This record gives sequence, structure tokens and C-alpha cells, in this order.
Amino acid sequence: MAFSDLTGQKSIKSRLASAVSEKRSGTFMFTGPIGSGRHAFAEEFAKALMCSDPGTDGACGKCDCCKYFGAGTTPDIMRVYKPSETKNVKVSFIKESVVPEAVLRPQFSKTKVFILDLDYLGTESQNALLKSLEEPPAHVVFILLSSNRDMVLDTVISRATEIKLEPYTNDEIIEIVKKNVPECPAQTLTIAAANSGGVPGKAIEIAKQGEDTDLKREVADMFLDLPEATYFKILNDDAAFMADRKADAVAVACNILLLIDDLMRLKGVPGYKNISFADHRTRLEKLAGSSKVDNVRLGKCAGAVKDFLKALDVNANFDAASCAMLLKIHEELNK
Repeated sequence: MAFSDLTGQKSIKSRLASAVSEKRSGTFMFTGPIGSGRHAFAEEFAKALMCSDPGTDGACGKCDCCKYFGAGTTPDIMRVYKPSETKNVKVSFIKESVVPEAVLRPQFSKTKVFILDLDYLGTESQNALLKSLEEPPAHVVFILLSSNRDMVLDTVISRATEIKLEPYTNDEIIEIVKKNVPECPAQTLTIAAANSGGVPGKAIEIAKQGEDTDLKREVADMFLDLPEATYFKILNDDAAFMADRKADAVAVACNILLLIDDLMRLKGVPGYKNISFADHRTRLEKLAGSSKVDNVRLGKCAGAVKDFLKALDVNANFDAASCAMLLKIHEELNK
């Protein structure tokens, strides 16, 4: 694997290739939302830094260092990701394992690499790294990762070269989802990409969760009842339905968007064959044939779902956000 095997981020790949060719020690910090590809780029950058014969596309993939890296047997890299037993990495681990290890020379590669996910390093742990980050040995490169730059100490940021991942294009998102969810239906793929916010990890999550058949059936039944539902039912039964599935909220939203997409297709082409919810065709065709339903109102329904997804991203009140979405859909389909 090389830089070209990673989708998107052309300017970042160029910067990484230049950094590899310069063969200097230092600290780099990849920033971007969860699911933006920070880990993938960090791993490929690390491999290129450790490679015996890197080129403009990164690691050669053929030398012993690349083979050891691929097999996971090289001792010249230390990864500090999410701990398995505690919320954050203990400061004692940074002081007793990371800092002393940075002084030791690499065994096989010319460069020793440390990848540390700052999302799991608190203030004390970050402070414990400062001396190593400020004056790294000539053979050491630190690669830091952060999904929330505001949680990183200014003293850490000042010691690092920041590499900010940009939002991916829709085509790039689709390409990445296809690689990770090869059986994803075309309509689900389109919905996932459109609601990813340019973050491939989020699109992959939507695509995967959208394939839960039991959840699809439950969401379809709830959605198709909304036009004729009473306010009492929406604010009690349907709100409870959403609350019970809070952990799958993105998947629920994805399925509602697919239902709306089916309605739009059936509205435009009665009898359209390739709909996502074929098991609910009769009810969907009846609703699509209603004079109360048109593409403008369906578009507003889709907007309500997207507002709900945005509310999830900023940790807004879940019950309020879900009820607002359900009431808006009811309002538009019951006019």
C-alpha cells in the first residue's frame, strides 16, 4: 500500500511525500473529525518514514522494513490508541514507556515512529510528552492524532506540524464506501454519501447500519403510520420508539431517508421497480399516490431528517430533536 492507495487528500499526500524525502525528525499532528481517515494516513506515513527506499508515493512495499511493518512485527513503531481498560491512557504509561522508548535507537529502520491518539491523552499525559516533542532525537518522528483540536494543549500544538484533513468529495466518499461495504445497494450508497458531511467513516457507518433488516421493517412501519398518527401517538409511542433505538439513531435516520427516496421515485414513476423497501410497496404506493404528497413536501421531510442528524453531531437533546423530526414529517405528509 502507498499514498496513492488512499482516496482523496491530494495536497496532504504531497506534503507527506516531501516530509519523507527530507528525512528529518519532528512531530506531525493529523487533525480531522472521527472517521476522516486520520489513522489510515498516519499509518501510511509511518510506513513511508520507516521504509528503506521510499519514493514520491511513499513506502516501496518491498524492503524488509515494509515487510515487517505489514506483518506487524517491527519493533520500531509504538502505537498509543484507545486503551482497552480505561477511558484515557494513564500518565504513568507515557512517563514509563513512551518517553524512555523514544531515547532508544531503532532496531531495523532508520526512523522510529510513535503514533499517539490525543483523543485519549488527558492534560497530564500531554504535558508528560512535551519534552520529547520539543527535542526529539534525530531518529524519532512523533505522529499525533486529534479529532478535537480544542482538547489539545497549545504547548503541544506549537511543537507540531499540523496536517488538517479536508472534507472528501461526494465521489471520493462513494469510492471509499464501495471498498468497505461492497454489497451496499446503490440507493443506500447515495443516501450515505449525501449525509456524511464529507466524512467517509460516517458514510460507512450509515451504509452498514442501513442493512439491518429488522430495523428497516420497524422504521418503515413507524414512518408509514406518521401521516395519520395523532400528536399523542407521535409524542409518546413514536418518541419512545426513537428513544429505545438511540444507539442506532443514524441507521434510523438513514432508513427514513431511503423511505422518502422511495416515495419520490414512486411519485415520479408509478410502479418504479427498484425501491429499497419493496416489502412495503403497497403502502408506499398508496402514500405516493396521495394528493397530499409531492416532491416539495418530501424534500422538506428529508430536510427534517438532515436537521436531526446535525443535532446528533452537536449532542443536542435527543428527545427534542427526534420529536421535531417526526412532527415535521407528520405535518408535511398530512397537509
